[in-house]
Amino acid sequence: MNKNFKIIQINGLSGLLLLGMITTGVICGFVLFPVWVMMIGWNSIVNEILKGPSINYFQAFLLWLVVALSFYLILKNSISIKVQGPENMSEMDIKEIVNEIRQEKEDTEKSKEEV
Repeated sequence: MNKNFKIIQINGLSGLLLLGMITTGVICGFVLFPVWVMMIGWNSIVNEILKGPSINYFQAFLLWLVVALSFYLILKNSISIKVQGPENMSEMDIKEIVNEIRQEKEDTEKSKEEV
């Protein structure tokens, strides 16, 4: 195996220019273009068709941020609800708890009907 093998090699001004162009392309592709699309889409649908307010680039950036974070959380599946009980809890104990909850629900529905 060649120990001098470098995947990314930045040498001098040309390497810095290449790095700058790559960084600019990534920022334009993943930030500026979607922000521009959000702003044009919002202004064409909400402003012209529905006669609502128009948005500028900063507001479109905030909208893009909300959409991107929402997709990240949904696709990552990071939001989860975990129910934990004692380790020695049996299936019959769980059924009893579920029955108690159902009974309480029925009691509250009956009390609402009486009022």
